[in-house]
Amino acid sequence: MPQQPESAWAPPAAYTSPTGMVFRRLAIPADMPMIHGWFQQPHARFWCLQGASVAEVQDLYAAQLACGFRDVHIGTLDGEPVVLAESYDPRFDQLADHYPVQPGDVGMHICLAPARRPVSGFSRRAFQAVMDLMFDGLGARRVVVEPDQHNHKIHALNQRFGFVYRGNVPLREKVASLALCTRDHYHQALQSLQEMPA
Repeated sequence: MPQQPESAWAPPAAYTSPTGMVFRRLAIPADMPMIHGWFQQPHARFWCLQGASVAEVQDLYAAQLACGFRDVHIGTLDGEPVVLAESYDPRFDQLADHYPVQPGDVGMHICLAPARRPVSGFSRRAFQAVMDLMFDGLGARRVVVEPDQHNHKIHALNQRFGFVYRGNVPLREKVASLALCTRDHYHQALQSLQEMPA
């Protein structure tokens, strides 16, 4: 794995998606109780933070923001936080040991807030907003994901939005399914989704 970058990873502090979701940078310590609660929910079990304390979550994210090649974004809708998205430069991540990283690759993680009430199509809307953040806000040429091989719900969502799977890779904390999505594949997937019911 290459050494930490000399120039800091510097995504924009704020971004508004075409669908109206507003992203801001994670605030430490203000956001910690909120996202700690998100990670305790059953749908977030693949983040491996269930049972972690607020202080442990804060230490994790303070280290991420200080490392120089990661950022963390909170997406809000009508002022309410609804999604956490992580972005990172895969050149400086363990993932670089498992595939040929190209200029413009941006790694992505996503965690939805627990729903207060069911909203049809919300997962797709939030995922699309995060993808717009990656491509338009951060200037990605390709978005790279490495979810746990057993996280079947996110695999289905990834594939709906144009990700092409490249097989499983062994990471320190999991066996991950590596997938990549180009801007063209994303836009083609959006056209198909527009023809589907929410």
